[in-house]
Amino acid sequence: MRRYVSLAGLVLAVRLLAQDSPEPSAWELYEQGRDAEKAGHMAQAYLMYAEAAAKDPRNKTYWERTQAVQSRAAMEAKPQPRIPTVAELDKELGEPAAIHFDLPTAEDLAAANEPLPPTELAAEHGIHDLDFTGDYKKVFLEVAHVFGLECIYDSDYQPGTPFRFRMKGVDYRDALHGLEAATGSFIVPITSKIFLVAKDTAQKRTEIEPTVTMSVRLPETFSQQDFDQIVRAVQQAMAIEKVGVDPSTYTLVMRDRISKVVYARALFEQLMHSRAQVGIEMRFLEVTRNDSITYGLNLPSLFSLNALTTALNNTVSLQSGLSGFLAFGGGKTLIGIGIAAPALVAQLSKSSSKQLLAAQLRGNSGQKATLHIGQKYPIMTGGYGTSSSATGVGSVTPAPSFTFQDLGLTLTTTPLVHDSESVSLDVEAQFQVLTGASVNGLPVISSRAIKNITRLKFGEWAIIAGLLTTNEARTLSGLAGLNRIPFLGPLTNTHEHDSDSDQVILLLRPVLLTLPPGESVVRSFRTGTETRPLTPL
Repeated sequence: MRRYVSLAGLVLAVRLLAQDSPEPSAWELYEQGRDAEKAGHMAQAYLMYAEAAAKDPRNKTYWERTQAVQSRAAMEAKPQPRIPTVAELDKELGEPAAIHFDLPTAEDLAAANEPLPPTELAAEHGIHDLDFTGDYKKVFLEVAHVFGLECIYDSDYQPGTPFRFRMKGVDYRDALHGLEAATGSFIVPITSKIFLVAKDTAQKRTEIEPTVTMSVRLPETFSQQDFDQIVRAVQQAMAIEKVGVDPSTYTLVMRDRISKVVYARALFEQLMHSRAQVGIEMRFLEVTRNDSITYGLNLPSLFSLNALTTALNNTVSLQSGLSGFLAFGGGKTLIGIGIAAPALVAQLSKSSSKQLLAAQLRGNSGQKATLHIGQKYPIMTGGYGTSSSATGVGSVTPAPSFTFQDLGLTLTTTPLVHDSESVSLDVEAQFQVLTGASVNGLPVISSRAIKNITRLKFGEWAIIAGLLTTNEARTLSGLAGLNRIPFLGPLTNTHEHDSDSDQVILLLRPVLLTLPPGESVVRSFRTGTETRPLTPL
């Protein structure tokens, strides 16, 4: 506190002396501060920078230099006699002592609560050849000026022995990281133009290197298992101390030194490439054919026997459609056999039908995608019954329980993408229908299942499954005994030939929607060693 009082006293003394002398400009004060800083007079440099910042508040460079030398100026200042306070001086000079400030608005408070990103140096871009000789502090200062930067040093930082530093064709990051390795130092950005140089030790890392908290949001296309594996891999690779995971929102929160957390976030972004997405186009084709042919001579196989007399009050009645009679007997025993006209039959019928169902599935590589075509049939699994004697007024019978069985086609595919040209499909197709029979009141379901694994090129059709049902029937009809006579039987018989076929074919064609992670560009990160990590610049 005594050191800061001394600094305040010096500032007030400069203000009193400046009333009797011409006031220098802000740029002149800044140049005087630069000369004092190079000479090692940090307190005087702090005063010059502070006066320059007061004269030109819009120039951020003056304020940044003031903050850069403040800690070293406070250590350099020595105790001084008591200096009157600002209020006492203002009272003696006749100036108002009370200073009024405007209250912060809601926008100011919201801006103050927003998280700030890590400080990054805004150096001049370009490639340079470096060749400097001197101690550590001098070389750092010369390299910083090449890229339009300024540097300050930790209070315990030693200049070291003079050496020669040479690098060709480097930008500011490579130059500063190379200088860190050559001097055993590490750099911490203070502002966009100023960085701090300190000795690279575990203690200094703990004291000076900033500790930050970052959150990373992963896509929801990841499964819980993939999410856990990525978190575990990054935490082990970067040795992150504190990690918090929210599985419901796929958010990861990390807290550690900036040299670890920044590269851990970059590694997360590299691993966040989701699995390749595959679209599977399906064609469900059903073809039904029916052929029926009937040909031959249709002879009557049923003959009517009629009495042709009126004996015993008989009434003669003849069947219509008869072409003639064959009479037997005579007198009262005359009877006749009616003979119908034969018919020549030649009939042909053909029918066919085709049903095409198109569908498309979309899934990730290594994950199942299911398609159901059909309906859900309710099956009662439990019921309640009571006897008539036990039923009373106001009794309530619980409702039975049901389960719903999928009827129709259930197709499950698991694509596994190998590269941008080929994929393997693990297909499971199940077809379930009602048979019409039941056991103990429960319907019997007929099921057919097909499992197949195939490897295809993207855009190539493949027949994965097929069901074939064929029925064939032949019928021969004619007069008994006559149809067995050679040469005569085929001429007097009727031939019927029925043929039914039902074909069901399932075709699949995979289409690549997003590239697999193996086809994406892989980035490399320079992180340094475990004991000497590289600080992001």
